[in-house]
Amino acid sequence: MRVLVTGASGFIGRNVLLRAPRDWDVVAVYHQTPGLEAFVDAHRLPHVRPVRCNLLDPASVEALVRAAGGRPDAVLYLAANGDPAASAERPRWDLESNATALVTLLEACPAGHVVYVSSGAVYDGLRGEVTPASPVSPRLPYAISKLAAEQYLRFFAERRGTVDSYVNVRFFGAYGPYEAARKITTRWIRGVMDGQREFTVRGNGQNLIDFMYVDDAVDGFLSLVRAAGTRATVDFASGTPISVNGVIESMARVLGVEVTVRHEGEVAEYIEFRSADRTMRERFGFAPRVSFDEGLGRLHTFLASEGTRT
Repeated sequence: MRVLVTGASGFIGRNVLLRAPRDWDVVAVYHQTPGLEAFVDAHRLPHVRPVRCNLLDPASVEALVRAAGGRPDAVLYLAANGDPAASAERPRWDLESNATALVTLLEACPAGHVVYVSSGAVYDGLRGEVTPASPVSPRLPYAISKLAAEQYLRFFAERRGTVDSYVNVRFFGAYGPYEAARKITTRWIRGVMDGQREFTVRGNGQNLIDFMYVDDAVDGFLSLVRAAGTRATVDFASGTPISVNGVIESMARVLGVEVTVRHEGEVAEYIEFRSADRTMRERFGFAPRVSFDEGLGRLHTFLASEGTRT
């Protein structure tokens, strides 16, 4: 099976390349982030072909389709603005990153099956339990552009007919090796490793995070890539949301340290909702297996080994 993975140089993308079946022909699409070829070589991934492409440039996308060998059996679309908070200051850039790039790809690249990684942020402003049936009216530009991209994918499948099947995945997030240094888990674990014992949290720390260890996230995405013939919108969450304050408490417990937390200001994305959608479990037979404490331990081990190598 030929699978095109956009955003392959990012956090989730690199973990996808590591866990994708070796009998797949994986076309790993990247743009500006360097080092993907070296990553593929270092991890001995002969079934992965890195291809550089600007997804906002039609000519570059057409060249990508030729390099990939034509119509892929499946697309795992991960490319996106990776900083939701920044969308409030740069809404046009966010729209181009999250929606226009997808449209540009789909106009030039018909596909058998597309898994679009949307976001739980589309529930922006809601409280309590949510599902894909919940009426949504987000105000954060990141959430608006993700919701728009979902609808564009439906258009290409249901009106234009150039996509046979699709899954819009409202993903609630992941943590683990190769995540951005600014991410809460890596930033704070590195801080503890460097001797930091006092942390500052934006807002009151009661906003919810529902993320899972990256191995679970990737395995879930791969199960959806295999689900050709499906047309659906699903939530993909751990089902065990934790507050930002709880993340700090868990980190301190796993690493065996005592920390002090200070709160200041406000956050752009204050989450008070949680997913009640059971489609991933009941329809696709998938549920996360790694507990938060275990995942933190794995990430700590990875970061420690990175420090040893450097």
